[in-house]
Amino acid sequence: MENQTKTSSERVYALDALRAIMMLLGIVIHASVTYGSINYGTTWPLKDPNNSLVFDKVVGLIHAFRMPVFFVAAGYFGALLFYKKGPKPMLINRVKRILLPFLSGVLILYPLVVIAFEYSRAAFTGAVSPINNALGLIISGEFLPFNVIHLWFLYFMMMYAILGWLLASIFIKKTAFTTSANKVFTYVLKNFWLRLLCMTLLFFLCLYWMGTSFIKTNNTWSIDPATFITYFLFFGTGWILYRTNTLENLKQYPFWQLSIAVFLFLISTFSLWPADALALNAKQALTAIYSSLFIFGFIAFFLTYFNSYSPRLSFIMDAAYWVYIIHLPIVVLVPGLLAGFSLPAGLKFAITFSVTAIFCFATYKYFVRGTFIGMFLNGKVHKQKKTPVINDLELES
Repeated sequence: MENQTKTSSERVYALDALRAIMMLLGIVIHASVTYGSINYGTTWPLKDPNNSLVFDKVVGLIHAFRMPVFFVAAGYFGALLFYKKGPKPMLINRVKRILLPFLSGVLILYPLVVIAFEYSRAAFTGAVSPINNALGLIISGEFLPFNVIHLWFLYFMMMYAILGWLLASIFIKKTAFTTSANKVFTYVLKNFWLRLLCMTLLFFLCLYWMGTSFIKTNNTWSIDPATFITYFLFFGTGWILYRTNTLENLKQYPFWQLSIAVFLFLISTFSLWPADALALNAKQALTAIYSSLFIFGFIAFFLTYFNSYSPRLSFIMDAAYWVYIIHLPIVVLVPGLLAGFSLPAGLKFAITFSVTAIFCFATYKYFVRGTFIGMFLNGKVHKQKKTPVINDLELES
């Protein structure tokens, strides 16, 4: 079992940084969808009349890798807790760091998100008093959490933690089966082409099951099985990376993988696809290929260039959980405040993103860091000196 628990602070530090950046890219997506040209319906009922196709491509590009990469990192840290701290402490940690922030966030933020969406929607339609429209929804009872909003990933993460704990507890003993499985997984993950092929194939089967060429987002209380299994594929990959101690083998070809992934994404998104089943399957296969390249490419990139301590990056990593949790009402409200100004979509996006990021990071620095809120979200944070220290309260954000 030695190789299953062996790790280094540098490796964990690189994945922690990667996880934080993936979370923060959520602000970019949510700031972009309002200014894109695609109509997302009730999922995102805001559309600025000054919009641009560029932001649709930004959303599509980030969506292709953000949550898959995040769940791989989350699975790795889940396994780290299980094997390093033990099954029971791992579950207690997940309740503190995931379940409680999730429930608190949904209850507190849902009414704020409802107000922000209604205010901006009313502002876009030229309502006389958008704020009265927004407050009217709250009075009518719309403050109840009818969905899990942008915190759906925490909803999934708690279930994955329980599922990972259950499976790992069953197979924790060294048997002929677990030994053989460990050897197979190790062999696959150490081989660049084989791990890429396996991930592509499994991801393609998930997309085929969904019937789409992109991963759906499950922001309702009910669980879509295909979406749940797809993200568990990535979570499980991260878990096995820790279990087999093969993370270091993923440092190969970061720029080549990311460059080819971007190239294939551009081919897919700018091609004219026929509306038939065969074309959908081809697009699903292409998505599976470039998303897999993105996953392993970003991991390789961060392992190569972000595996050493940086005070600035450490602050961003600590703040990322809070910033992502509270950003949605802000990123929804700002476009409504800008609705009366005839500005280019790019400038409105820049203002929306900047105001949201500044507000979220400032509140973290002055009102959260070092307070009971920071303790509630991140647990005890050990001060970094020359090298990062692994703490036992890794958050799955």
